[in-house]
Amino acid sequence: MNRSSGEISLARIAPMLLLLLGPLAARAQDLPFRVHVLNANSEFCACAAFDVNRDGKLDVFCGGFWYEAPTWKRHFVREVEIIRGRHDDFSNLPIDVDGDGWTDVVSANYRSQTIYWVKNPGTSDGTWTVQQIDKPGPMETARLFDIDGDGRSDILPNGVQFAAWWELKAGGDQATFVRHDLPKEVAGHGGGFGDVNADGRGDLVGPSGWLEAPADRRKDRWIWHADFTLHRDCGLPILVLDVDGDKDNDIVYGRGHNVGLYWLEHHTDRHGENRARETWERHAIDTSVSQYHSLLTGDLDGDGRLEIVAGRRFMGHEGRDIGEYDPLVVAAYTWLPESRTFLRRTIHVGKVGFGLDPKIADLDADGDLDLICPGRSGLYLLENLQDKNEFHSGPAKHPGTYTDHSRLLVYQDDAGQEHPVKTPLDWGIRRRHILEHAERAMGDLPTTDLRVPLDVKVELEEDTPDYVRQKITFAAMSPKVAVGNRVPAYLLIPKNLQGRAPAMLCLHQTTAIGKGEPAGLGGLKNLHYAHELASRGYVCIVPDYPSFGDYAIDFKAQPTPFASGTMRAIWNNMRAVDVLDTLPEVDPDRIGCIGHSLGGHNTVFTAVFDQRIKAMVSSCGFNAFRHYYAGNLAGWTSDRYMPRIRDLYGNSPDKVPFDFYELVAALAPRAFYINAPLRDSNFEVEGVRKVVAEAGKVYALYGAADKLKAAYPDAQHDFPEEQRREAYEFLDRQLKP
Repeated sequence: MNRSSGEISLARIAPMLLLLLGPLAARAQDLPFRVHVLNANSEFCACAAFDVNRDGKLDVFCGGFWYEAPTWKRHFVREVEIIRGRHDDFSNLPIDVDGDGWTDVVSANYRSQTIYWVKNPGTSDGTWTVQQIDKPGPMETARLFDIDGDGRSDILPNGVQFAAWWELKAGGDQATFVRHDLPKEVAGHGGGFGDVNADGRGDLVGPSGWLEAPADRRKDRWIWHADFTLHRDCGLPILVLDVDGDKDNDIVYGRGHNVGLYWLEHHTDRHGENRARETWERHAIDTSVSQYHSLLTGDLDGDGRLEIVAGRRFMGHEGRDIGEYDPLVVAAYTWLPESRTFLRRTIHVGKVGFGLDPKIADLDADGDLDLICPGRSGLYLLENLQDKNEFHSGPAKHPGTYTDHSRLLVYQDDAGQEHPVKTPLDWGIRRRHILEHAERAMGDLPTTDLRVPLDVKVELEEDTPDYVRQKITFAAMSPKVAVGNRVPAYLLIPKNLQGRAPAMLCLHQTTAIGKGEPAGLGGLKNLHYAHELASRGYVCIVPDYPSFGDYAIDFKAQPTPFASGTMRAIWNNMRAVDVLDTLPEVDPDRIGCIGHSLGGHNTVFTAVFDQRIKAMVSSCGFNAFRHYYAGNLAGWTSDRYMPRIRDLYGNSPDKVPFDFYELVAALAPRAFYINAPLRDSNFEVEGVRKVVAEAGKVYALYGAADKLKAAYPDAQHDFPEEQRREAYEFLDRQLKP
């Protein structure tokens, strides 16, 4: 078998993606792009756009083949070694290495730990030969930058355990590259290049800070500045650019193996050269998507503004990362100066994503920028139709029709045909449908352009024996968009932390268990498990539910973008997670959520939409709808909760577009502990048992059956001490090292 053709195990998935994800692809076009399939079976993760055969047209190079414009005829290049199931080709950097006038390709690689170049033979069908440059250690990928400012491209790999750049010194078949070592502090998962300090020289950025370029980048020492800490799995490249137009450069990065796209706002000293006054403030751009391993920039719509273009990576860690089985996404983000937010516009949802080295170029020479998207789901060209005068109706949702919400192991395609869920990839399609159905009742999740800076204000700070407690407010969105935009909350920060700690989002309780006065609480309500968890070393944030506690709100007041109190609470809770994500005391990869009663409902709701939440505890918080109040849904239909159920679906559980069977299953494979008392008068516990049994089938699909645990104490609508202790031990196993 020709292994370079992409015919390894995952190649069989690509045609399935074309079939199964078709309805999601149809949802896409916020920006008008047309998908061209160059090779659905390709699994190479890097590509390049250059004139391979010097006929004046940009061709596509990808791994073991190049594709000739304009028909995209495929030409063989070479056999690419496969190491532990991956092609050893993590970047495709076009550069004329030997100076013969024909563009060659440089590749930097993780598994072979080598940098090599592939020689263009100068003929359409000649075999390309490989020559090793160096073997420095594992590299995520590499990019070309002019590091030394001499006008020529240099090679900057992202070394995981080393830091260096390579300069092409002499051409010819025995081309000479000079290695320039850098301080190792900049090494790690993620790297970028740009002028951080506005001195006219390009600096280097890593996950833990930045290297200041000296006057002589070849000979002088680069200076390390540990001014910030990004997430541990930054995508590539980390972008250095002036996001907000204030004349200093900021930082933008995606999480390559987790959830979110972020930017660091650079606050500089406006009155002198005092670097001590410079700070970096982290903002979430979009946390609805995971696996943003590669970023591009370009003006896609021709309006003179730069877009940040991101695409989900497919199967970067063989399904071990959160959201890896979700449908792929390519999206563009444009800065909105008035709201200081980003507008997200979808380019594609479905089968196309970004591998490790996508490219942006005017491939068809029509004056706009196209996208070349390699990855383990295939090689695709996204043709920009901005100037084609073609009509596009905008995004359309096709969430299928599921009349029996307890039947989880099925999904529907665009034609309504039902298929069995056999793999987590199948479940990813159904999970997408579940979220869309939930939004039909709750209203749409707010878009990225509503995610304003948090503007956290501390109103009161008090000291307790185990933690510092702050009463804070933070902005959920602009007051121009929604009344009640500032959310009141308590923040509990444990004392004597050793490094970054786990954190918990603690949601509203409606029973006496949370309204007592544990020692040291000073009469504050609804902080019982926050108090206990903070005493165990968890940083806790406790936001009020809209209309409860200090959060007085009129649900009928204007303006508001929310169709329900539930979605308002979900969004506020997500912004509370944003607060945790900014705290230096918090490990952003160890955030959980706990809630009792109403808080238990919203633990499930919030965690379904926010996959940053890694472990959940819900006490007296959910049931199958038909088991609530003997089938009476009135308690769910007030303006505080989901009035659309009342207005659109009446009081019949069979008509509600989602159920807790689906929501609990949508949490898989994340850890979930359930407290369901046997004598809770609010619902029949049998409904919880049925939900757990059916959702457990999805957990088993992921091999995570042990992550779903339920307790059924002999109690009423309560969260007994024994169950709280058991829940805390469950959280410790999931969130503590």
